[in-house]
Amino acid sequence: MKKVLITGITGQDGSYLTEHLLGLGYEVHGLVRRVALEDPTRRFTRLEHVIDQIKLHPASLESYPSIFHVLAKNNFDECYHLAAQSFVAESFADGFSTMNTNINGTHYMLAALRELQPKCRFYFAGSSEMFGKVRRGDTLPPALTLRHQQSRRFRSHPQLPRGLWHVLREWDSFQP
Repeated sequence: MKKVLITGITGQDGSYLTEHLLGLGYEVHGLVRRVALEDPTRRFTRLEHVIDQIKLHPASLESYPSIFHVLAKNNFDECYHLAAQSFVAESFADGFSTMNTNINGTHYMLAALRELQPKCRFYFAGSSEMFGKVRRGDTLPPALTLRHQQSRRFRSHPQLPRGLWHVLREWDSFQP
């Protein structure tokens, strides 16, 4: 049975992924903030129907030691990194905290996995906001529609803090 870790397990995407992986027979573990464990009735509403089938680990993306501790005690086959501060208004109101959580959190996950579980497969969730506005010089062939504009063929030009941290997280994910 494959063992998987999901960061952001309490969010919409994390809860759907949890259901899917449980259906495939995976052993599912989730990384959650301690505050979530203190108020499970409010924080785990998306997971209440599967809560007895998963294992939750308290940790913070802002704390390398807490992530390292979880990874040192478990051997995961796959890691789905979905967690982030993603509320757009908050990313403008407190950009430093958002960048710290989202960029450093990804870096901490990757560093701990590299050191403790180098064979663990890592999945990082990106966003179309990474591409932002297509710049002049990024010309489209006439046959392509607008939906094709946001692809790896074009340079990143994020317009929002959220797009910028997605670019930086992706860049960090591809480093050896």
